[in-house]
Amino acid sequence: MKKFVIALFSVTVATLSCNAQLLWKITGNNLDKPSYLFGTHHVAPITVLDSVPGFNDALNSVDKVYGELIMSEANTPQTQQIMMQAGMAPQDSTLTAVLSAAQADSLDTMLKKYMGPMAGIAQFNALKPAMVSTVISMVQAQMAFPTFNMQEQLDSEIQNRGAALGKEIGGLETIEEQCQALFGSSIIDQADDLMNMVRNDNRSLEMAHKLAKAYLAGDLNAMLALIEEPEMGMGTGADRLINNRNANWVRFMAGLLPTASVLIAVGAGHLPGDKGLISLLRKSGYTVTPVE
Repeated sequence: MKKFVIALFSVTVATLSCNAQLLWKITGNNLDKPSYLFGTHHVAPITVLDSVPGFNDALNSVDKVYGELIMSEANTPQTQQIMMQAGMAPQDSTLTAVLSAAQADSLDTMLKKYMGPMAGIAQFNALKPAMVSTVISMVQAQMAFPTFNMQEQLDSEIQNRGAALGKEIGGLETIEEQCQALFGSSIIDQADDLMNMVRNDNRSLEMAHKLAKAYLAGDLNAMLALIEEPEMGMGTGADRLINNRNANWVRFMAGLLPTASVLIAVGAGHLPGDKGLISLLRKSGYTVTPVE
């Protein structure tokens, strides 16, 4: 579950102003106009936008819309090729090379469970363990959101709506930077995380459902608790997958926010916590408040 809670998502309880909030207003620090921070879920249906008070007003009011990536570029064949190359294992570190026979057999069973009887470790052998974890997690997340439509992805939808309104679209990081965060840890650590997911299959699926429920409720406290869950949370991967990226993004925002009003839409897991975007923006002198 680690790579998904991450890969995909990501103010301590004491600093949250309310218990159910995905849209936040950024003011102060001599900004001429408010900007906004919105937490997405990469597999949630786009209809969630209809239930967020003030979202359409925020989108209409800003000059620019930024996401983790520029989604129109992220979905091109060239970018997908970059991601696939980043997810390929070195020739001496394929799955069957780094896993024991028993581990490989357990993984094969899990892959067939989620991908069908024609899938298995042979089809995934050349991939890094983190890529395999990501694939499994995406399937589990889609089971938690059975109405998810791949053609209507939430981050893409927000940027598409912004572009239709004539807003400038931007990204907080490059695909290379995101791939490094997702797949850049050691193969051994990746294999350990993957096998933790295999050993705790039912628990990781349960976590996906709990995360989906927390997101639909806009409950950042519950999302933070899942991220920090001792056995199935992110553990030491939080720095690479969330905290370090948050710090980089806030530095980027320091140059962006004074120049224009911006709606910034990123995985909701990046919002809460002492090292979350809400807290980091506040520490940078901004006033960050929930949009009621």
